[in-house]
Amino acid sequence: MTRKSIQTPPIWRKSPRLGRRAFLSGLAASGALGPFIPLLNASGAEPAPVRLILWYTPHGTIYDNWKPSGGETDFALSPILSKLQRHRDKLVILDGLKVKADGVGAPHTKGLPLLWTASPLIEDRTFTREDGSGGRYHGWNSAASVDQFILSKLGALTPYPSLEFGVRSEGNHPGNRMIYAGAEAPLAPEQDPWQAFKRLIGEIGKSGEEIERMRAERRSVLDLVSSEISDIQKRVASEDGKKIGAHLNAVREIESRLSVTRAACEGPALGEPVPPNLADNTPVVFDRMIELMTATLACDLTRVASMQFRKGENDGGYTYDWVGVTSQEHHQLSHSADEDTRARAALTKIYTWYADRFAYFLDLLAAIPEGDGSLLDNSLVVWGSEIGKGNSHSFLKVPFVLAGGAAGRLKTGRYLQYDGVDHNRLLVSLCQLMGVNVDTFGKTDAGRGPLPGLV
Repeated sequence: MTRKSIQTPPIWRKSPRLGRRAFLSGLAASGALGPFIPLLNASGAEPAPVRLILWYTPHGTIYDNWKPSGGETDFALSPILSKLQRHRDKLVILDGLKVKADGVGAPHTKGLPLLWTASPLIEDRTFTREDGSGGRYHGWNSAASVDQFILSKLGALTPYPSLEFGVRSEGNHPGNRMIYAGAEAPLAPEQDPWQAFKRLIGEIGKSGEEIERMRAERRSVLDLVSSEISDIQKRVASEDGKKIGAHLNAVREIESRLSVTRAACEGPALGEPVPPNLADNTPVVFDRMIELMTATLACDLTRVASMQFRKGENDGGYTYDWVGVTSQEHHQLSHSADEDTRARAALTKIYTWYADRFAYFLDLLAAIPEGDGSLLDNSLVVWGSEIGKGNSHSFLKVPFVLAGGAAGRLKTGRYLQYDGVDHNRLLVSLCQLMGVNVDTFGKTDAGRGPLPGLV
């Protein structure tokens, strides 16, 4: 980086003692501390960045085996969610939310796009059958998903505004896409962790040059303005001078945090690619994708990510041999009658495995120190599905689990019960937790405000 002298804004020279307004104006005008200091807040502390991660698994759940027992803080995890016990205090479990299934498309087809957009698919043309009946075909979704909406308001401070990861989520079809940059603009997920590693991290991991360049640029900003800051501290009120010092300490903590995550930035040890068919090695591929996504977050390549396991559309011929479910595919099993105990047991095994892999992701986030806590503490992870119940295609009681503290903005260790509240309220809450002040979200939204009791 070429060092350039920074001219002190004239406003800093007008008086031997600056008022707060004049000082803030001068600091903002300089731009020198822009990447680090968001203008003085009440405590003078630099907040940790919050990461937003959307996580999807298909075909709802077995509600009776998913639903926790107990009250808001004294709850006990269900058989399906028991794999999350070690992270219990970092969870918020949301029971009873519904998705408004407006618009065209079969339940699984429109459910996945609705999950994070709360907006319907576009009706694009009519059709007529031989018997004279007909309807309308569907196109892509009609609006952006919540993660991309947040990015459009806040902007991106990372090399990649967002990263989309998927496992066997193939197919160029609305039922296979959940992230949208805007109307009719689906974002396809990465599906091969080895290729994704090479594209996102591999070259950086080999030389480390890009990472070190970024760190050097951040360090050099402090070097360039250090003398200016010392001069400013003498010219402002004592209280603000202390806050400037607190900000500088926070910046140094950020530098320290970057150093701590150096190993994570280098990415996971993926081993050799699995030949020849990724589908034959789904559990291995899923774990490698989880590890890769964690690395991109730890390395600050992105602060917005998503993980899509499979798809909302019919996943024909796909069994879960590794958990002992070999006779039927997940989609077929999810259509079994409530009294079919064999199917319920098999589905519970599948959903429990989903929870186990979600817990593994939380393990990795929790293992990365950041500030006074961990990467998990500074993340907002949201796990949902495209429907609530498979055999009735119900959009009631859709399972949602939140994890991470969103850098202190979210009180965790809670089980919150609702009675048919629209999930639009949750998406509004996600916006607000990420710093975007809205009170409605999605074209299906007929209400206002965040999810009651969440924040």
